[in-house]
Amino acid sequence: MKVKEIMTKDLTAAEPTMTVRELIELFYRSGLSSVPVVNEEGRIVGIISERDIIEGALPGYFEVLYGITDMNHLSQKLREIENDRIEFYMTPEVITIEEDEDDLTAADLMIRKNVKSLPVVNKDGILVGMLRRIDLLKDLL
Repeated sequence: MKVKEIMTKDLTAAEPTMTVRELIELFYRSGLSSVPVVNEEGRIVGIISERDIIEGALPGYFEVLYGITDMNHLSQKLREIENDRIEFYMTPEVITIEEDEDDLTAADLMIRKNVKSLPVVNKDGILVGMLRRIDLLKDLL
């Protein structure tokens, strides 16, 4: 089956000039924990996650998480970066898949690259959807 037949057609995405505060609000409203970052033409220029924001506020946070006893420090650091543009925190190298690829290729890519979802692009490189692991699992049933 082709990726375009099983992908989620949700085009929730961020723009590089969006602020950290706006991104956090987008995550909250959408229930997503990561989104592709697209330019004005709809081409993917990065991907950003909740983890990227936390690491941007507190580099090394996840390594010392078990020793944290005061969340005020994270809150303070988040307030310091809330007006920063997300382009400073996004990952610019994005693993994508074309909509005409087959589901086996997508599954192989997700396993090899250890990713939970893949932005789906058309032949012109424009974002057209997202393929999640659950989309593949549902397809198998």
